[in-house]
Amino acid sequence: MYSLDTDTTLRLIQITDTHLSELEGGHLLGMQTLHSLVCVLDLVQKNHAIVDAMLVTGDLSQDGSIESYKRLQDALGTLPYPSFWLPGNHDEPDAMAVVTSGTRLEERVLRSQHWQVVLLNSRVAGKVYGFLEDSELQILRDALASADGRYSLICFHHHPVDMQSRWIDQIGIRNADALMAVVQQYPHVRVLLWGHVHQESDQLQNGIRLLSTPSTCVQFEPHTENFSVDSVAPGYRWIDLHNDGSISTGVNRVCDIEFEVDYSVKGY
Repeated sequence: MYSLDTDTTLRLIQITDTHLSELEGGHLLGMQTLHSLVCVLDLVQKNHAIVDAMLVTGDLSQDGSIESYKRLQDALGTLPYPSFWLPGNHDEPDAMAVVTSGTRLEERVLRSQHWQVVLLNSRVAGKVYGFLEDSELQILRDALASADGRYSLICFHHHPVDMQSRWIDQIGIRNADALMAVVQQYPHVRVLLWGHVHQESDQLQNGIRLLSTPSTCVQFEPHTENFSVDSVAPGYRWIDLHNDGSISTGVNRVCDIEFEVDYSVKGY
């Protein structure tokens, strides 16, 4: 458990789906992912003078290389606040552990005076879809049961609800019902947060805010039957968790920067 030293609004930044590679000029669908990440981080630092933590929610790497995780560590190492990482379907845990093992990057529960953030691993080895193992659900149960009056934000890589996109909805969390069964026992849960879908969404269900966040590189077009790349720019999500359990959040995107995207590609 990691303590976030604030008794006021907890200010978080989420970045996701960075898709970095062993090569500095590595790309996804034609976009150089390290370059786009740096542009997003520059925007974060320009827009937010006070941040308590950054959540990095999966598909950190495109090729699973140790070097790609080192590149991410270097890019985030200049930030004046901690970051916390989760794996996605493209990540390789053994390579990721070379960088994260024994560091705060592996923390699963973050707590401030009024909030806790629970980070869950939804990765399934060799698969694109997600699943929360019993051990992950137990981490969640334990954290929620011991919240001691704190409100809760829960994050993972894969989406637990439909995105109204046929191809994307085949690769979400396969046992989302088990997740929701746990969540619904605890009325202090306020937010579920994820990446994976490379697009922004904001829903409210049973009093819980359901949020997805753009990738720091290529975006996927919402509400499509088949794989389709969007033309909108990379971005990130900011989240302010207030002491009374309310939430302020939004998405910011880079602008005035040219990104090359190969729209002819039919999968990633």
